[in-house]
Amino acid sequence: MTLALGQAVGRGSLALAMLLLVRALSPREYGQLALTVAIVSILVAVADGGFSRLLVRDLARAGDGGAADVWRVLGVRSGAVIAVTVLVACAGAVSGRATLGYVGLSCAFLAGEALSFGFESAAVGLERPWRFVAAQAAGAAALLTGIGTLAALDAITLESVLAMLAAASIVRTSAHAAIWGVRRRARPGWRGGPPAAELWKAALPFLALSVMTTMHYRLGVVVCYVLQGSEETAPYAAAVRVLDVAGVLGAIAFSAVAPVFSRAHQVGGAEVWRLWRRYVMRMALAAVPAAVALAIAGRPLAGLLFGERYADSAGADLSLLAPAAAFFVLLSVSSVVLYMDDRSGGLIRLTAWNLALNLALTVSLTALGGHHGTAAAVSLGEFVSFCGYAFVIARRHRPGAGARASAQP
Repeated sequence: MTLALGQAVGRGSLALAMLLLVRALSPREYGQLALTVAIVSILVAVADGGFSRLLVRDLARAGDGGAADVWRVLGVRSGAVIAVTVLVACAGAVSGRATLGYVGLSCAFLAGEALSFGFESAAVGLERPWRFVAAQAAGAAALLTGIGTLAALDAITLESVLAMLAAASIVRTSAHAAIWGVRRRARPGWRGGPPAAELWKAALPFLALSVMTTMHYRLGVVVCYVLQGSEETAPYAAAVRVLDVAGVLGAIAFSAVAPVFSRAHQVGGAEVWRLWRRYVMRMALAAVPAAVALAIAGRPLAGLLFGERYADSAGADLSLLAPAAAFFVLLSVSSVVLYMDDRSGGLIRLTAWNLALNLALTVSLTALGGHHGTAAAVSLGEFVSFCGYAFVIARRHRPGAGARASAQP
């Protein structure tokens, strides 16, 4: 429950800030901000190098015995974060498509988010929830205070918002680093622990998975922006902010059950199957009625949250995105099952298939129906993805045929 609180505070504060900004920014500016946040999310997955998922899986099994390796892994991981940030900064400066201030703030946001993500994953894997909550609360307070100050001063612009996002992520990272630095009893050297090459070899499958999964969830904004432009993207991007509530619930579910499934894989397939069915049924009992209510109340909810200028456009998107909200939560639980498994080959193929299908659906339906088509593509893609994950989990872990399949490499 404490990890759930941390996820709710961290992700919920960003979702709330983005909801507040819908009214404050013009459709063009909000569309650009949504694109920037989507691209930064994808780049965070690249900069992470796959180490965060590796930390969750292995630390959940090793417990305190693996705590000494945390700083070694984070040290190797920080090299990837720095390299990606520098490359992005150089590419942005050379392209000339954005001001240097915009590029610099985006890169600061990227670096802060990527570094924070590593500490968060270590806290989840070791099940040290109060470290997680304290750092998330510090970042949330900085973000919401900053956005509130900008609003009071009537100084909300695209670059000032990016500055606040970057500052909040840096505050959160600093809090994580300070808490971990104070609490650790021994200071293992940066050169101790597994060799960097060995760590990279173990993390690379997770890198592919993380990048493809993040692209899967962020494609809608990027494709809509490219095909339809900034102002057409704004209603869809606003509606997706409500879908972020499902993202918060999904993150809570991931943090809560990842250590459980990591250890369950060591017990056997039957235990994994039992736990997955139990968690999916419980989440469905809450997610399905909420999705039905969202589909019915799409327009009035959009008018209430975003104002009348978005009531019709974003309202229709909300109704179309309602099924995606339910499947997103169920997918979060299902993806944990395969992420915590030692066999990554099948998951990589499944994720690549889902990404390719999602891209084809999003491009075709956006071209046909604008941002409404994007919303419809997201819901359809989430449904197909959940079916794919459920099929693989059943094949690997269901007693009988599934148990035999789980023994195969």
